Amino acid sequence: VEYFLTSVMLAVTLIVVSVPEGLPMSVTLSLALSMRRMLMNNKLVRKMHACETMGAATVICTDKTGTLTQNQMQVYAAEFFGLKGGNVLGDDEASTLVKEGIAANTTAFLEDDGNRLTALGNPTEGALLLWINAQGADYMQLRDGAEVETQLPFSTERKYMATVVRSSALRRRVLYVKGASEIIYNYCSGAVGGVERADVAARLLGYQQKAMRTLGFAYKILADDENPIAKGALNVQGMTFMGIVAISDPVRSDVPAAISECMDAGIKVKI
Repeated sequence: VEYFLTSVMLAVTLIVVSVPEGLPMSVTLSLALSMRRMLMNNKLVRKMHACETMGAATVICTDKTGTLTQNQMQVYAAEFFGLKGGNVLGDDEASTLVKEGIAANTTAFLEDDGNRLTALGNPTEGALLLWINAQGADYMQLRDGAEVETQLPFSTERKYMATVVRSSALRRRVLYVKGASEIIYNYCSGAVGGVERADVAARLLGYQQKAMRTLGFAYKILADDENPIAKGALNVQGMTFMGIVAISDPVRSDVPAAISECMDAGIKVKI
């Protein structure tokens, strides 16, 4: 009897669905049940047809920063050549150049909310300020001691940022530049300590293969009448390459499992 009733119900269902008037209702009911199931997993679907779209997805294209990562940039490694204490900043001239270059050649700030320091502005530049702050350097004191004469903001076309300051610590005019190492090195005559360009490129490649953001730093002591910035670009040669920094952005804890689940379901993930 149970088998008979099941067969009759199935036959009636097929008849109702096969009739054009019943098709929209059956589709709507199916999508509504899908919305309810997703809502039980704390996922609110605004448009009903999105359930069908997601169910047919074969490729997911996703941003990385802030989507798969925590959007909390931090310095993973800093390799500045010529420092007496290795990569530890001290009071020597090389350390002063590094600290002042980071503090003055930036548009970011740090804010103390009572519990911890947070970066305001560009997250990458904020990570650099947090790094020198962790080593005991007061970035505002350094910035106040470096009177800015000219500043060239970072742009995706130039791929670098440059600032000319009159440094009270060094008692000289100094040009500080940071950005893409392969671009900056073209303006340099060499690196601190005689480090070869091939060596710098190999170090950068190692960090880039770990999906890290890399920056190069350079400087030049200027004459009083020297103007290294003209027509919105650097107009200088003979700079000195100071070193590189690798910046990481930690991945969210639930991302590896989510990507693995997508791949197991046959969905390709493009980052």
